[in-house]
Amino acid sequence: MHQRTHPHAQQAVPLTAGNASPEETMRVHGMAWVGSRTPRFDSMRSFLADVVGLPVGLDQPGAVVFDLPDGDAFEVFKPADTEHSFFEHPVAGLLVDDVRAAREELEAHGVAFIGDVHVGVETSWATEWSHFRAPDGHVYVLVSRPAAHPGGSRRAFDELRICLRVPDLDAAVRTYRDGLGLPVVDEWTHPGGQRGVLFAVAPAAIELFDEAQWDFVDDAETGTRHGRDHALRVEVGDEAELRALAARLAAAGAAVGDEVVDTPWEQRCLRVGLPGDEQLTLFTLPDEERRVRRAARRLLPR
Repeated sequence: MHQRTHPHAQQAVPLTAGNASPEETMRVHGMAWVGSRTPRFDSMRSFLADVVGLPVGLDQPGAVVFDLPDGDAFEVFKPADTEHSFFEHPVAGLLVDDVRAAREELEAHGVAFIGDVHVGVETSWATEWSHFRAPDGHVYVLVSRPAAHPGGSRRAFDELRICLRVPDLDAAVRTYRDGLGLPVVDEWTHPGGQRGVLFAVAPAAIELFDEAQWDFVDDAETGTRHGRDHALRVEVGDEAELRALAARLAAAGAAVGDEVVDTPWEQRCLRVGLPGDEQLTLFTLPDEERRVRRAARRLLPR
């Protein structure tokens, strides 16, 4: 695995071998790498580069690594590459926190590994990796990434929830469900009549403003200050999408103005009033900022 280091992460899922207890369950964060050794190296290289359109991340004497947008890699080995002579088919790499600990766990359940744990060098795509043969008879590989990589540095929680107090729950649900298109994943009514609704939201971000920035945003977007200490913001692709979403929100009961404003930070913004006196800004990003944010989101856990 010879590639530059790229950030990447997938949401972790447990992989339990045999009768492993929860304490022995390693965490798999995604399928992060695919390797193929082929006598048709030139044809495969041309296919991935020219037909599929993958950029070359690194050329090696015996292999070529193609970069995927989310930081994963597709590596193609030449038939002369003897280090991977046991590749009889494309091999998938499972991203784990600690290759050695995961290998010990699988070995305790009778999984046969091929060779030692490999340690990467500065230009390697992974920090460590180790191949094994699974019960289906095929070869797979455990891989780990640097600690700075989202696949190696885990969040300290599973889900972020933003809780809003609203005076009319039904009206708010119509706005968030029918206007913003958020799916309801849970709703409840307690014996005392207390009600709540949980929506699925992804991707999301936390944005912190100091007081001067908060007032600056209010002034630029609406020309007045609303005295709130929190707000919601929704990014859309372009102004046509912005106006379509604004119309959808208006149909669902939101208070939508007509004026889309240009801000000093080069966004196009439209402020919307939601039930419960909540503030929502619909906004578009400049092309370069949109490209950067889109690339960053590909690297986040899903």
